[in-house]
Amino acid sequence: MITNKKITRFSLLSSLLLTPLLSHASIPTHGDFTAKQACDAFQSFRKQSNPQSVQLSVGQRYEITAINKEAFDWVQIKVPGSSPLTRWVKSSCGESNFLGQSKPTTKPSTPNNNKGNGSCSTAGNFDSYVLALTWQPGFCEHFSYKGKKPECDAINSGKLASTNLTLHGLWPNKKSCGTNYGYCDDSNKLDLSRSTINKIAPWMPNFYYQTKFGEYEWRKHGTCQTQSADQYFMTAVDLVKQVDASEIGQYIKENIGRNIKADQFKQVLVDRMGKEAVNRIRLSCTKGKYLNEVRINLPEPLDMTASLVSQMEKAPRTKSFYGNCKKIIHIEAAGK
Repeated sequence: MITNKKITRFSLLSSLLLTPLLSHASIPTHGDFTAKQACDAFQSFRKQSNPQSVQLSVGQRYEITAINKEAFDWVQIKVPGSSPLTRWVKSSCGESNFLGQSKPTTKPSTPNNNKGNGSCSTAGNFDSYVLALTWQPGFCEHFSYKGKKPECDAINSGKLASTNLTLHGLWPNKKSCGTNYGYCDDSNKLDLSRSTINKIAPWMPNFYYQTKFGEYEWRKHGTCQTQSADQYFMTAVDLVKQVDASEIGQYIKENIGRNIKADQFKQVLVDRMGKEAVNRIRLSCTKGKYLNEVRINLPEPLDMTASLVSQMEKAPRTKSFYGNCKKIIHIEAAGK
């Protein structure tokens, strides 16, 4: 027979055991959070649950209600119109300003910089990005893709026009891992909305025909960051658009079908963008001559409200602007 006394003891014991668990969950605080990226706003960041698929509006200010105590890498905010009203967002998605005594004393956790499979395959444990952009005519004309790139078949046959830089990938990068940071969650399968596919296909043309390349990029790189698949690819495409419209894309498009001097290309960019930004650019050429890719280092966190140049200046430097390209570079035109 269960007595009231036993129930009281059980309730007291349960509360004592539960209190430490709750106390480590979050710290109530007050302030405002200004969104720098259109990140997902989760009901539970541990479960990655997001009823209504709520995302932040870049530039909008939100009221802060709490932070997670363990690491201060998540912030709880109020998102008007959402249900529930309070949501968790990655602290790196924006700027937090805390009021008076409510400013938290918890410091962000120190990343595990030890080399090894665990350290180099943990989502969110990175310190910069590499944005890899393809010059499709140069890639498709001279790279041995062995019939596995339907977009290249279409470009080479003249069925698909290609006059802009396209997305190879947006790669989270961790310095201590070299090129081995990736494959953070094999269970996180790519699931893009039709709307997203339609928007990114002109900038990642493999999506016109299949999703294999996108699935590979997501599995290797996308699973290592914290945005949803839709937002990750939209962020990447927004960055590609910025580069394509910048002095980088302009100079390439001004010289389609021509040979250019690598030194002259670099000097033009230095004159227009500044030396510090150009120190974050690396070229890639097939056979050392045909431009196929431009890689740009970007910082973590990304600030989609900032200019491209200011973002580049905050990122780690590349080893060489020229990459594997020789002194004379050819900017290939589409079609054989």
